[in-house]
Amino acid sequence: MTGNRTKDITGQIFGSLKAIRFIEVKNRMAYWEYLCKCGKLHIARSNTVTYETTRLNDPELPSCGCVELARKTKHGYRKVKDTHPAYKVFRSMVDRCNNPNSPNYKWYGGVGVKVCDQWTNNPQSFVEWAISNGFQKGLHIDKDILCDKLNIHPHIYSPQTCQWVSAKTNVSYATNRDNFGIHPNVRLSHNQVAEIIHKHFINGMPAKDLANEYGVNVSSIYPLIRAAKRAD
Repeated sequence: MTGNRTKDITGQIFGSLKAIRFIEVKNRMAYWEYLCKCGKLHIARSNTVTYETTRLNDPELPSCGCVELARKTKHGYRKVKDTHPAYKVFRSMVDRCNNPNSPNYKWYGGVGVKVCDQWTNNPQSFVEWAISNGFQKGLHIDKDILCDKLNIHPHIYSPQTCQWVSAKTNVSYATNRDNFGIHPNVRLSHNQVAEIIHKHFINGMPAKDLANEYGVNVSSIYPLIRAAKRAD
């Protein structure tokens, strides 16, 4: 039996849900029990189920949640909030290699660095690689170390050239002066550093002026000055 003014929808199908029986009217809303195609019983407001059926226009939706979960598991690598945190790494990686508007593009895509087709065309492939290769929050994806060992230039993000490393390892390699002209974080060569030290201590040139002359932040100059003082 249904409520006095509740429409009887017994037997009607809405996506994956079949109305089985009326449950109650609560806050003027009718609640029904539905049998989902997966075999699970599901209780929901009838107006919500009807609205979702029309809005989604999908023969499998709404459901008890099983269809949505299956699709999220299979295709959910497009929404960060729904997926493994490694997808954030994927998005950032592709953006700096493929998006000319990315602030880091000039150091990556702009110099020929790219993401392999396997990962570009299949985000899930990247996430699965990340999980099976030791992904942990806090680790950095690194392509430079293996690409340099394999003599691959320009560098490429791929299963064969990438690894997860600590932030310390990544920063240490990224700031090695031997990588000047190769890694975006190495803005000064060995010769330029020597020039900066000479101009500061011999010519008395302020750190701010040195930063302007060499096109770096003043925060990059101070460590060089401190290191030179310690060396004395």
